Amino acid sequence: MSGNNSNKEKILTIAAGGVCLAMGFVLSKLVLFEMPMGGSVTPASTLPIIVFGMAFGPFWAFVVAIVFSLLQLIGGYLMTPFQVILDYTIGYAALGLTGFAGLPSAKRSAIKNPLKRFTSASIIKAVIFTILAYVARWFASVLSGVIFYAEYAPEGMNPWIYSMTYNGGFLAADLGITIAVMIILYFAIKPGMKNR
Repeated sequence: MSGNNSNKEKILTIAAGGVCLAMGFVLSKLVLFEMPMGGSVTPASTLPIIVFGMAFGPFWAFVVAIVFSLLQLIGGYLMTPFQVILDYTIGYAALGLTGFAGLPSAKRSAIKNPLKRFTSASIIKAVIFTILAYVARWFASVLSGVIFYAEYAPEGMNPWIYSMTYNGGFLAADLGITIAVMIILYFAIKPGMKNR
């Protein structure tokens, strides 16, 4: 019986992962604002990955976040393998941290509906781990900016300051939109999840 439940959980994980990746990818292509040297603000394109991470835990959160990072290479700004690792692999894989905001494994697996798993977790933890994921992405992008884009800094401006402000600007906007939509989604669907 437990083997059957394990198989159902794997099928649910793969299916939900595919849906969340597809949603995240489509939203990532709906760019609200794009920076000249790469980086954009989207309508909460990382939110499906965050919701998935909270519903299925850290391991699967990192797996799906890494796949999401590979999808972002399509039409991405690619210079060298190390730049790709910093801006894409590490940058988007950091979203896996949001898996730690979900319920403990035993409680999580007792709930069959992934959205109920999301709304059963703490919204405060969701916000905190989302901020941590974006800060990790910001650090990776700042390092990439200093190594690969320092020549674009205005004359006399420290490349570190330039990279911190350049990357901080669009990432802060993207984070703000993501958290706002996440909170709205959380409280909009939570009442309907009580009996599911």
